Amino acid sequence: MGVSDFLFVCLLSALPGPPSVSINDAIVQLYPINKHKCHKIDPIRDIAFQLYTVHNPLEAQNLIIGDDKLLAESHFNFSQPTVFYFHAFFESSSTTSATLIRTAYLQRGGYNIILLNAPRLEAGPWYYTAARNTQVVGEYTAQLIDYLVSRGMHLPSLHLIGLSLGAQMAGVCGQSVKSGRIFRITGLDPAGPLFKKWPKSLRLDKGDAEFVDVIHSDAGIFGFPRSLGHVDFWPNRGVSPQPGCTKTEVKKTNPDNIIALIFCSHWRSYQFYAESVINPQGFVAVPCDSWQDYLNGECRPTAPVSNMGFNVDLNAQGDYYLRTASQSPYSLE
Repeated sequence: MGVSDFLFVCLLSALPGPPSVSINDAIVQLYPINKHKCHKIDPIRDIAFQLYTVHNPLEAQNLIIGDDKLLAESHFNFSQPTVFYFHAFFESSSTTSATLIRTAYLQRGGYNIILLNAPRLEAGPWYYTAARNTQVVGEYTAQLIDYLVSRGMHLPSLHLIGLSLGAQMAGVCGQSVKSGRIFRITGLDPAGPLFKKWPKSLRLDKGDAEFVDVIHSDAGIFGFPRSLGHVDFWPNRGVSPQPGCTKTEVKKTNPDNIIALIFCSHWRSYQFYAESVINPQGFVAVPCDSWQDYLNGECRPTAPVSNMGFNVDLNAQGDYYLRTASQSPYSLE
C-alpha cells in the first residue's frame, strides 16, 4: 500500500462515520475500517472497554489504558475475579450476546465484567476486514490487561470469553499479554472462515492460556471445524442445525428475522454458556472419541464427565459430547 493509500485509509478511520444501521441486532456500515492499515486507536469510538458490576449493572463505566483517574472512580474491585467478553462480527457490547453474558454474571454477583465494544471494526458486511481487525483488537486488549495488572488486578483470576470472531480476538489477546499467562479462555463457536488457513498466531488455540475450553455449535459453516482447546465440547455434534434451529422452527419464533435464521446454530454457543453461568451443574458432557461413539454408548469408560461452560472441569481433556433441548432452558439435566 502506498503512502497516499495509507493516508486515505487513516482519514476514513478518523471521520465520525462510517454511517451505519442496526438490522435485527446486526450492525451494518457503509465502508470498512481497517486498523491493520491505520493502527491509531480511538479509545472510545474504535475499541472501548465497558465495566459493569453489581454497583453499576445497567450503566457502563469506561476504562482507558493508562487512565488512573477513570479506574479509581470506577467500581472495579481488585479483590474479585474479572471476565472479559469479546463480541462477534456484526455485533457491539449492546447486542444480545453481550447483554446475555453480562446479565448472567451479574445475577451470580462478585465479578468485574468488562465488555469489549468495537462495532466500527467488526461491522458487516466487511468480514475480511473484521477478521483482520481481530489481531488489532486482541493486541490492544492485552495492553489494557497489562495496565490493570500493573494497578493490582490478579491475573490468575481473569477469564476471557469470546464469540466467533471474538474468540479469535481472545486468542490473540492471550498470546499478547506481557504481564503473565492468562488462566482461562473460553471460545464460543470460534470463527471458521479464513481462520482455518491462518496461522495459530492469528487465532485461538490451547497455547493461548493455561486452560482453553471451546463450545462448538456451527462447526464447518460459521464455526471452526476442528478441536482447538484443551477441551472441546460438541453439543448435538456441534454442527448446524442445532435443535430449534431448523428453518421451520426459527420461522415459528422469528418469522421476519433473517439474521436469526442464518445465525441460529452459531448463536447457540453463547446461549448455552450464559445458561451455564446460572445453572453451573447443567450441561453434563461425556468424553468420547466421536459423535457416533457417543450415540452408540461407546465412550471412554474411565474418563470423568464434565459440565460444559461455566463449571467446566479444569482437568478435562479432549472432545466431549452432549445433547441439549431445542429451547431455553437448554440443559437436559
